[in-house]
Amino acid sequence: MFFCTECGESSPKWQGRCHQCGAWNSFVEEKIIEPAGGAGPSGRAQGPVEPLKIAGLFHESEETASREKRVSSGFKEVDRVLGGGFFHGSLVLLGGEPGIGKSTILLQIVGALATRGSKCLYVSGEESQSQVASRATRLGIADSAQIGFLSTSSLESALQLANDYQPQFLIVDSVQTLESDQFDSAAGTVSQIREVTHALMKYAKSRGVTTILVGHVTKEGSIAGPKLLEHMVDAVFYFEQATSGGYRLLRGQKNRFGPTNEIAVLEMSGRGLVEVDNPSERFLAERSKEMAGSSIVAHLEGTRPFLTEVQALTQRCYSGFPRRTVQGVDQNRISVLMAVAEKALKLNFAEQDVYFKVASGARVVEPAADLAILFALVSALKNEALPPDMLLIGEVGLGGEIRSTTGIEARLKEARNVGLARAVVPKWNLKEAKHVEGVKVIAVSTVAELADIVSRSSVNF
Repeated sequence: MFFCTECGESSPKWQGRCHQCGAWNSFVEEKIIEPAGGAGPSGRAQGPVEPLKIAGLFHESEETASREKRVSSGFKEVDRVLGGGFFHGSLVLLGGEPGIGKSTILLQIVGALATRGSKCLYVSGEESQSQVASRATRLGIADSAQIGFLSTSSLESALQLANDYQPQFLIVDSVQTLESDQFDSAAGTVSQIREVTHALMKYAKSRGVTTILVGHVTKEGSIAGPKLLEHMVDAVFYFEQATSGGYRLLRGQKNRFGPTNEIAVLEMSGRGLVEVDNPSERFLAERSKEMAGSSIVAHLEGTRPFLTEVQALTQRCYSGFPRRTVQGVDQNRISVLMAVAEKALKLNFAEQDVYFKVASGARVVEPAADLAILFALVSALKNEALPPDMLLIGEVGLGGEIRSTTGIEARLKEARNVGLARAVVPKWNLKEAKHVEGVKVIAVSTVAELADIVSRSSVNF
């Protein structure tokens, strides 16, 4: 059979283009091993099966309940993304680009687990013992007696050692480098990845061993191999590089035992990865408070708020075709907000080149940032700075009305932590905003109303 390496689609003959995912030259030939004889269609003997009563599933013994408690990874940031720590017997997939630090963070997690008495086994199909030992020495975990290591590309050898060693945590680096003797195809092909993942899933669930798989990513940024790989595991996390600042972001994509879309902010140092306790303060550290066209956006990543500076610059257009250059925000969104400002505040952007960017290199997509983006544009056009201690939160409608948003309390608490004294919120969120002490809350319902407040708050505006 021929299988597509991108999506796993099968075909009895080779195809130049996969009709399922559209990839070119992605079909590879693989030998299919016929299953052994048996009563069932899969070759396995079929016996009588009785359903379990669902009511009995909730009456767990004290021993089972204690085993399923979360185990901390040693990183407060990572634990939040996991949902409180590793879940007992779960199968976790960690993907990321080459050199991003996947092996480093896993070794640090293994070191933290071993320090608290957890027995760990690290299986590497990419690096030798000396390479891993060198990194472990740099991270200060080389002397731990609770960490076992095996360098192999054989799935059967890895499972045999795991059965003998009986670890509580198993790390496989990476799932694309292991291969099973059941198939003649090379490691990394669709059949090998499917077989390796299925075998490791059975091991994790039957033995109650928390298993972490490292996955390579394609040039498009998705994990290499069939999509079935992400469906089989309990959780999928991506380790990626922030576009500026040198930070690493751990982002949850799928999590059966916790929240999704949470992120952890880490930074690479000489002793490995360290947590960034207050990324908002880092993002705003170099902000010029007297610069026109600058405002602060409070956007949420999962449940975590981040404060980021956005900057706008306007310049008179001499070519007859105004230029719009935007980074970090959808350009159509900027056009809509400029149209609202022209209609509601009687301004004119038609003869201005407009340049806009998110200073931290992040991408702002949620509607709650509309108000800060709009007034950054207004400030740039008037060439007058906004009040430096004011945070603007709210979605802007086409009629100039300011609509309510979610997560007001979390955004205001983050503003208080970085020293912002005032915050403008939608009138509909005033009741929720009053619960946060230390920040003066100003409730508005229209863009024109906010323009009057800002002009009174600033001498120059």
